[in-house]
Amino acid sequence: MAHRPRQVSSQLKGATIGFVAALALLAVSPSPGLTILQPNAEIRQTVPEFPSGDGGSVAKPAYRVGPQWHVLDWAPGPIAAVTQAAGYDTVVDGRTEKKIFVSTGSNPDVGTADSVNNVSVSVDSGKSFLTTKPDRPEMALNFGRLQDGILIAIDFIPEWADDSHTAVNIITRHSHDGGESWQIRKGLFRPPAGEEFGGMNRGLRVHRRPIVLLDGTIMVPAYTSYKSDKGRGASVILESKDGGESWIQRSRIPASLTTNEVGWSYGTDGRLVAALRTGEVPPRLVTSYSDDDGRTWSPATPLRGPDGNQIVGIDPDIVLQPNGIMVLATGRPDDRILIDYDGTGQTWDAEEVVFANAPSTTNNGRYDGSSANNSLVNVGANRTIFFGDKCHVWGCGAYDNQFGVFAKYLSIVTPGVGKLDLATQVRSGVGGVSGDFAKPDKRFPETRPEGAFDGSSAPHSAAVLSARDGVAPTMVVKLDQPYPVSRIGLMLGTGQPLDATVSLSADGHTWSDPVVTARGTHDHALRYTDFSAIDAQYIKITASAGTATPVTELEVYTADVQTFENEPVFGVPRGFTDAKHAWTTDVSETPGTTALGGFRSRTALRLWDKWEDDNATATKMSADTAHQTVSFDWGVTDHRGPFVVEVKGHSGGSTTTPWRFRIVDTKPAQTIEVHDGTKWTALGTLTKRVELFQWATVTIDATTTEAAITVNGQRLTTTKRAEAAASLAGIAFSTGDPIAYGPTFYIDNLRVAGA
Repeated sequence: MAHRPRQVSSQLKGATIGFVAALALLAVSPSPGLTILQPNAEIRQTVPEFPSGDGGSVAKPAYRVGPQWHVLDWAPGPIAAVTQAAGYDTVVDGRTEKKIFVSTGSNPDVGTADSVNNVSVSVDSGKSFLTTKPDRPEMALNFGRLQDGILIAIDFIPEWADDSHTAVNIITRHSHDGGESWQIRKGLFRPPAGEEFGGMNRGLRVHRRPIVLLDGTIMVPAYTSYKSDKGRGASVILESKDGGESWIQRSRIPASLTTNEVGWSYGTDGRLVAALRTGEVPPRLVTSYSDDDGRTWSPATPLRGPDGNQIVGIDPDIVLQPNGIMVLATGRPDDRILIDYDGTGQTWDAEEVVFANAPSTTNNGRYDGSSANNSLVNVGANRTIFFGDKCHVWGCGAYDNQFGVFAKYLSIVTPGVGKLDLATQVRSGVGGVSGDFAKPDKRFPETRPEGAFDGSSAPHSAAVLSARDGVAPTMVVKLDQPYPVSRIGLMLGTGQPLDATVSLSADGHTWSDPVVTARGTHDHALRYTDFSAIDAQYIKITASAGTATPVTELEVYTADVQTFENEPVFGVPRGFTDAKHAWTTDVSETPGTTALGGFRSRTALRLWDKWEDDNATATKMSADTAHQTVSFDWGVTDHRGPFVVEVKGHSGGSTTTPWRFRIVDTKPAQTIEVHDGTKWTALGTLTKRVELFQWATVTIDATTTEAAITVNGQRLTTTKRAEAAASLAGIAFSTGDPIAYGPTFYIDNLRVAGA
């Protein structure tokens, strides 16, 4: 790509290139008294520190910037910068996976240069990129999927359609084979009546992913300058109703100053949200909204961060996660995200640096390092991947011209901790799904019953309910066991008005009144409904007769279990305190490592101990009670040290530990020990050993005077207290007493209940 100016200050080296150069505009000077924003002047460590402390309230949303990995890393010299990414859903080995394309530029950063693309491809939702091909025709910047399943990639730079430069050809590439090959389609675009192109090289630039409406209309942002603007640039929306054969200007986003790059998305309120880069020095972001699918827009206003200041940055990208949380990516300096928990794009609740490697903290060096050209790709209901580069052509000298592209998980979750992993339950056979479904469409393998809980809000990743003869179609999900269900998340379609109800049943025969009633919802994300808990093992969705109804996403929450499915990965789970070396993980079972994932699910709490002077610990306090029952699933991947579980309590206003149990790895099976306040003594030996990569069910039933621990059905009772307590109030886990090196344990499906 050729338009990425490092607009920083009038004192910085060289002429500003890219958009401003392409327009042949005069240099823009900072406003009087403008201070160049230099957030995070102290360069941050890019590897996450081990999580510790408190996990926050279970009633509030949360986020975590998680692990980072490489898309490509070349030796010094070969250029790979200006990262853009996009993907579409398919099915691999029974799972809905995103095929992700990451394109990088290897062309000079000047306004007259043609785009030269490298394209890296992942078929496992971004976990691995095994192929990178140079000199590819397609680019991931303006990448989408049509209603017939054909992929499109619209070129960033068009071509002049005539020698007089009155029109351009928008170049659209189409692929019928998943991006292996592409066919070119050239669509004529002329400025609106009375307008003429104002001097930009090849007229305009197409910027950021297209949106395809239900009627097939393609909308895509672009930026240009018309002669009537007298040197000022504008952001516009182009549309094509014939698959790219021809284009017109659908709208212009009104702004009082030059704007160019656009990131956009639908919000939870049904409006389109656009973030635009300005032509100021340094560039800032403004925002605009459309409530009529991009035909008209509100005047652009400053996009303000959580501190109330206008955001400085370039190349905005916006994603609405399936759970209704909106994420915005921008940068320069550094790579940053903003988060809006209500998904409307009106108020941004959090801002975080994702990546920082500026070689210095002053002047031009503060803006080197990452180019801040980035992309977001959603890969789950509460997970998005941030794609960025290490440096651009003008800033890689500090790294001996070693270019590279990275990916980084963003885990951003809604309130509530009892989410059930429906996908894993059904895939493993402990749960099930049945109903009245439309016939499969080979163009969209992701349209299937499991599409209702695959973590994707893409248009065809859904279970489509359909029935004949005036019958209202239904879908029934069977859970692995009964739960007190207290929350349902439901998304129908992708913006069209649809109706459905949700009912619950303990036996699959007798159904509750609807706990959710959706009428003409125009969903763009999940809508959550909370209600008094109902014991249920079956969830039924009933749609309207005579209407094909896509159930795009369904989430089910239980009131009494912490499942860790709705927790930020690599973060301390909400509701836990005093954590050290303990975090939520979702890395699936891998023998020979310490990875286990969850029990019949994707996630769990992991206690990971590789210290000789410390333990891994996590505590969950609860309301005071005289009689407390705790149950959880316990997994082991390294038992070089003991697993300690403590019942917490209160006495005289202080926290005490009345009951302490320890599971020690002995032969032929583990020994259960109890602590009497002075020493550990044997309580009994398990009749069957809990082997590595196995799960055991553990229950502790305690009063202030007596406690019983049960492991896989074997119950051991004691009256030996470690400390006195007037009440019981929670549970704590740790990896050893005394301190031991090496153990790794997992906790899942945690219940803490008082009598």
